[in-house]
Amino acid sequence: MLMLVTGASRGIGAAITQAAAQMGHHVIAVGRNQAALAQQWQAFPNIRCEAIDVARADEWERLLARLEQGGQQIDVLINVAGVLHSGPTGQMAPQQVDEMIDVNVKGTIFGCNAMAPYMIRRGRGHIINIGSTASLFATPGTTVYATSKFAVRGFSIAAAGDLRPHGVAVSLVGPAAVKTAMLDKQRGDRNAALTFTGKRALTPEEVAAAVLGPVLQKRPLEYFLPASDGWLGKLCNVLPGVFLGQLAAARKRGQQNFGSDAF
Repeated sequence: MLMLVTGASRGIGAAITQAAAQMGHHVIAVGRNQAALAQQWQAFPNIRCEAIDVARADEWERLLARLEQGGQQIDVLINVAGVLHSGPTGQMAPQQVDEMIDVNVKGTIFGCNAMAPYMIRRGRGHIINIGSTASLFATPGTTVYATSKFAVRGFSIAAAGDLRPHGVAVSLVGPAAVKTAMLDKQRGDRNAALTFTGKRALTPEEVAAAVLGPVLQKRPLEYFLPASDGWLGKLCNVLPGVFLGQLAAARKRGQQNFGSDAF
């Protein structure tokens, strides 16, 4: 199976890339720096490295056309690339807003949009978009990040409806906090306290195991880790006033967890 993974240089993307290669899959590892990617994955002959800006539709189109011309047909597209800047409404720098919308939202949409015609033509394929439990919890303090992940969920559900009739599945994977550089960046940041309210952070390897296990095998529309966060998040969507009423206690709990080994 040939997979294309964005954000393959670190965090969840790197964990998925490595696990997939170790399982015997062939992987196109996508990031912004091809030389750095090539050095990182040089021990894996079944990993090919490509550099694009995921927020550029033309770069997606050129990459996929080049792969197809070379006889490499992507079976699974895994959109992982993402960025986070914390900040409440009124305190977000415009360039930070742009970056989150460009990478998190446009990067996912452009990747799916470029890949869809190839998969439709073959009548098969699977697109896996990495969202977050922030796709369900509209977290004040990381306001625009949550907005971007809500958009990824909405797009994924709509795209699934577009592509199902053609034999192409779309799955949204929504992990809770994950032990990555992105999480470390939020530690001690009061704006990001809600990120630390769970019992513990997941490891990138746990997310990779879910993506390459039940998600790849069963092709669900949505898969949240832990599953309880999925149900609770959907309840908060139905009752947003109740969710907002719990913020003070949740922030306090999150700040207490800043120094916890569980995160």
